[in-house]
Parts: sequence; C-alpha cells; structure tokens
Amino acid sequence: MVDKYHSDQLKELLIFQINRGIINLYKKYFLIIQDLKQEHETLLEKVAQETSPDFPQKIDYFTEDKYNYIRKKILDAGNDSIRELEKTLEVIDVRFKDEK
Repeated sequence: MVDKYHSDQLKELLIFQINRGIINLYKKYFLIIQDLKQEHETLLEKVAQETSPDFPQKIDYFTEDKYNYIRKKILDAGNDSIRELEKTLEVIDVRFKDEK
C-alpha cells in the first residue's frame, strides 16, 4: 500500500511532467508564430519590390504589437491549462497501477 508521502511525491512528479509537456507545447507555438512573422516579412519585401516602398507599411498587419499579443495569448492559454490541471489533480489520489 502507498502512504500519503509517496502518493504526494507521485502527484508532484505527475504535475511536473504535465507542466513540462504544456510548456513544450507553447514553445512550439512560439516557433510557429515566429515562422509566420518571418514569412509575412518576406511577403512584404516582395510587395515592396513590386510597388512603392511605403505600401507594405500600409498593409502590414503582423506588427510587433500583434506578434506580442499572440505570444501573450499563447502564454495565457498554457498557464490556464496548467492551473486547471493542478486544480483537478488536487482532488485525485494518485497511485501506481499495481498498487490498487
């Protein structure tokens, strides 16, 4: 049988692993938005070559502010997920499968 101390340790390990997975997920989202921003900037450079130099600035929707806004939304979503999982795990008794 598992005592409370070992059950708490197991739960902490589980929370750590879930948190790490969520953090890795939103790091991947950061890479995606960086790729999108780069592709957008490349497109604006091509537009500048075919039009006037100031036209791309007029149609630029993926500004640094927009990038930071999206980045913040990703962080908020990840942090909300972590909090929800931790809240859920507070009411769960965690044991190894063979100890039930």
